[in-house]
Amino acid sequence: MIDRLFNKKTKEQKFWLWFQENSDKYLTLDKDNQESLFDKLNERIIKIDPNLAFEFSPFLKNGKREFIISADGIIESFPSVTKLVDAAPKIPNWDIIAFRQPNSGYKQINYNGLSLSIDDVFFRYSKDNGKLGLELNIRGYEDKKEWTAITFLVLDMVLGEYDTEMSLSWIEKKELDEREVDILYNLSELPKILSDYKIESRN
Repeated sequence: MIDRLFNKKTKEQKFWLWFQENSDKYLTLDKDNQESLFDKLNERIIKIDPNLAFEFSPFLKNGKREFIISADGIIESFPSVTKLVDAAPKIPNWDIIAFRQPNSGYKQINYNGLSLSIDDVFFRYSKDNGKLGLELNIRGYEDKKEWTAITFLVLDMVLGEYDTEMSLSWIEKKELDEREVDILYNLSELPKILSDYKIESRN
């Protein structure tokens, strides 16, 4: 009887049943078996959608952790993130979050031997039918895939994963000409510019 009831559940419900049973292990994250725990979680979450990824926050002041479910910037998998998070039950000591959120506490991303600070990224923008097009001017930029990846990680840090993919229409990247710094916007100004444009577009 129990097996029949379990089999009738959606794949999202089955995932959360499993996570609830194991949530204490992920809350404490013992370093000795952390890799094994992450492997098991990854096996479960890619059954929902192979593009899904996850992150855990450090402990928050209220003693909780955030469990962040991401589409890793792949728009086609955004509905999978939303559906999985919407199906989440209330789990003690956990906040379940859809998509990587903006994080003003971090100013720098390290990726594959590269390091990029928001202070090294400047931009011009154009308004494009409710979205923004960006020309990113990046100190030390090279036309390599690693730079593309780290650029999107920095945008996720500043705007969050959802707005990076859904509120920007196009992105061009070039090496910063230091002589133009004074006529460009710093990346830290982008969230307000985007927020103001969203309000303008609704009016």
